[in-house]
Amino acid sequence: MIQKKLNVLGLVNDNEFEYKSKFTLEQRQGKYQKVINNSCERILVVLEKHKKAQIQKQNGKSNQYQLFAINKNKTLVELMHYVKQNVGIDVSASIFLYCNNQLLMMRSDITVGSIYETYKNTEDKHLYIKYANFETFG
Repeated sequence: MIQKKLNVLGLVNDNEFEYKSKFTLEQRQGKYQKVINNSCERILVVLEKHKKAQIQKQNGKSNQYQLFAINKNKTLVELMHYVKQNVGIDVSASIFLYCNNQLLMMRSDITVGSIYETYKNTEDKHLYIKYANFETFG
């Protein structure tokens, strides 16, 4: 049902990332090596706003993408909080995250590491995530 709602809103099939077009594969691999530095505990995440999302940022950051390293043991709920805080989205705003056009279900037992193993880019070892808003009722 959620996937249907996403289709109606036109929020699927946005798997293009500005970060990938801005940096070559070699540059992205270099960033991975520099930031992660052989740490098995962290992963590199590229976060971009969906092209049709209507989210108002509070902090005025103009970058289309955010690049950050996060501990693999963090839960998806903690990642959501981190995203809202660092992108400048009101904490009360309802947003969703997805990888490879697949909605990430907010469950407290899902870790960022498990999402990474499922959806990581095999070429540059980054995890690419899109975020978008949706209307809630109630």
